[in-house]
Amino acid sequence: MASSISTIPTRKIVGGNRMSKPHLNPLQILLQMGFPKHRAEKALAATGNQSAQLATNWLLSHVHDPFLDDNSPREYILYACPVGSFLEQLREFWEKSLFLHGWNGAHNFTPHITLVSFFKTPDEDAPHLAQSLDSVMERDGAVLNEPLKLETYTSPNFMGFFVAEEHADYLKRIAMQFVKEVSNAIISDTYEHFDALTACFPWCTTTTARCIPRGSRSISLEPHVKSLHLTLAYQFPSNQYNSLKSLVDELNSSSSCEWELRLYSRDPRLNGKQVYKVIREYIPTETDDLELKIGDYLYVSSEALSSSTDGWLEGTSWSTGTSGFFPENYTKRTPESDAWTLHKSIPLNRCEGLEVELRLEADMGDSGVGTEQLKEFMKDKFVADLKDVDTTSSKAGSSETDCRRLFIMRHGERIDFVFGSWIPYCFDEAGNYVRMDLNMPLSIPARKSGPKGYLHDSPITNIGLFQARSIGETFKEKNVCINHVYCSPSYRCLQTCDSFLQGLGKKNEIKIRVEPTLFEWVAWYPEGRPEWMSKEELLAAGFNIDTEYVPFMEENEIRESKETCENYYSRSAALTNKVISSHPSGNILMVGHASTLDTCSRDLLQGGSRDSDSLFKIVQKIPYCSLVELSYNDNGWNCTEPPCPPITHCTNNRFDWKILLPE
Repeated sequence: MASSISTIPTRKIVGGNRMSKPHLNPLQILLQMGFPKHRAEKALAATGNQSAQLATNWLLSHVHDPFLDDNSPREYILYACPVGSFLEQLREFWEKSLFLHGWNGAHNFTPHITLVSFFKTPDEDAPHLAQSLDSVMERDGAVLNEPLKLETYTSPNFMGFFVAEEHADYLKRIAMQFVKEVSNAIISDTYEHFDALTACFPWCTTTTARCIPRGSRSISLEPHVKSLHLTLAYQFPSNQYNSLKSLVDELNSSSSCEWELRLYSRDPRLNGKQVYKVIREYIPTETDDLELKIGDYLYVSSEALSSSTDGWLEGTSWSTGTSGFFPENYTKRTPESDAWTLHKSIPLNRCEGLEVELRLEADMGDSGVGTEQLKEFMKDKFVADLKDVDTTSSKAGSSETDCRRLFIMRHGERIDFVFGSWIPYCFDEAGNYVRMDLNMPLSIPARKSGPKGYLHDSPITNIGLFQARSIGETFKEKNVCINHVYCSPSYRCLQTCDSFLQGLGKKNEIKIRVEPTLFEWVAWYPEGRPEWMSKEELLAAGFNIDTEYVPFMEENEIRESKETCENYYSRSAALTNKVISSHPSGNILMVGHASTLDTCSRDLLQGGSRDSDSLFKIVQKIPYCSLVELSYNDNGWNCTEPPCPPITHCTNNRFDWKILLPE
């Protein structure tokens, strides 16, 4: 009986009456659902003509878009974009140049070579563009079987790669064939709605019949002069030239093996705007507020940026098309191209053998893919089996020295990184603290400098306190003792250290030695080192501070230092060796910043000082309350697995109960 229930019976088809459903394309499906044709075509173009489902979602989210029925065509552009290891190099360059020097013009777009500049096409003709690109690349010889050759160029106002002549000619042929296909596919006698692609080629010298044949089904062109290139930096101050050039010199253009042709489009309202990505949700409290959802993009005009005086900007939502005001600190600037729609991507070349060879070379070297493999290892790693550790602090002699361990930990989650500009909202006119979120501490100690003292010396959140306390509790559970504690004078580090000791159950027994030398690289504070809390203020706030401790370096020495990155490593190494020599027995805890884990362990592990770029890469991989352990044996100091696994959690966006109120 059971088998008969689980077996599907054979269906009998009577005669030849099997009915087949007609295949409908996305536009036909939308029309069948009752959407007007012009709206259906607009939604499909805005979503890359991918599916009726995506287009339907777009229409529903844009129901209040005042331009929903506007017939302004989208703007399209054709790029050649690197992928693979060369793209990773360029992304790291983008991140480092942005971190060190701020935004310049190159940060506004994904790494690319422009083949056809922006041109307009009516929504009903958008599918022909992707089909035309397919047609071009399906021809014999269209796919290149070697990497693109690039030549480095730097000047006081532009840095980038120019495409070598033989490959520039190849890319130009691809672009011209694409425009020929487009012009033949789209019939327009009047060109009322179809932009004639004026100046669409950013590399031709004259308008000639050789560029594009003319006729009733072709497109007239007026190209202008510019060599094919990939921009690395432009619109930057002259004092940044040397630093940017040194970053450019590190790039290996010979690894530019893999490239794609990409056809993008953008909303015409995006032209000339800056783009901001939402990083925190916001529920409107005023009628002209814009609702913010994480991951959305906002278009902001230069006028809105220059006229803002209160931290609020006026912008337009990419996901809804509606406009309104939003708090700038709930967003971050992002490349304009992030808000574009990708219609088609096709491999431009094949050179698998060379790519494998380059990867093997990188694996054997000190950088390149090896660095990326380390990044993936750190990202995907792990919850390891906890090992019992038998550590006894009462033993004397060499046996105690042999089991010495040094722990270095980063501080917990920062309030300012979670809540942005929090001080104006959490302190009243009299300077009294008001808790605005349960992830904020119940109270914050008063400082002689007032609330502004926390501007560059942020506290940690309750989650940060929990992170540190959990690690201390795990140490206690695993019977790992701590005998000596050193801490950066930054308030976030002191809170982390104090919470760790609470979890360990040793807050009242172990005094914290406040050591200014543990402060992070002063070059990251161009406006000057923060004003730290005094020992008297820390004692009044309940911290168990060693008031008799004489630091390795005084605060003024750190404040006035003009140190290089190498100096920073030397400063940290000198402190670590001093601390170890001061304690021939017992385990040591040092609490500092993300960079502290590397700078205070590098010398013990026989590694040289990193340069600023390498340090930047390292700190990106060290999240809150990261912990490193170094143990001492006959072979010296070695990095070993800590006694507790890392602590990992996701974000929890702010909730507004008012969203449940009846309208």
